[in-house]
Amino acid sequence: MELGPEAEEEEIDVIWDENGTARYRLLKDHRIVDFDGHNIAWMDEDGFIYDYTGHYKAFYENGILRDQEGAVIGQGQDPAGPKPVLPNKGLIPEASRPEKPPTKPKVKKDKDSPKKPVASLLWSKKMLEEL
Repeated sequence: MELGPEAEEEEIDVIWDENGTARYRLLKDHRIVDFDGHNIAWMDEDGFIYDYTGHYKAFYENGILRDQEGAVIGQGQDPAGPKPVLPNKGLIPEASRPEKPPTKPKVKKDKDSPKKPVASLLWSKKMLEEL
């Protein structure tokens, strides 16, 4: 089922990859979904991105999605901070209605919690699903 303008109401950001392809949607409930509506990951209140098995995958801040080493996976609509050049952004495709969100696993916050990555000017070698 295709969505109209109401889809924008549930988005915080759209993330483009290094080729300028719109790849992910960051929703207001902090889920990251693809444009087919599949759940990819979720973001905690500090910007850390986890898959639905509870593994730390990436970090999102100021419109930039980074891998664990700080390389850029994708850039949002209005990215701020150190980042590689993105010559142009492709059109945002029609978005399908997101699937029901799976249950988020408990994530332990302790001395082994992920650390915010150091910002890099390089593109990540992997997309979010590959991390």
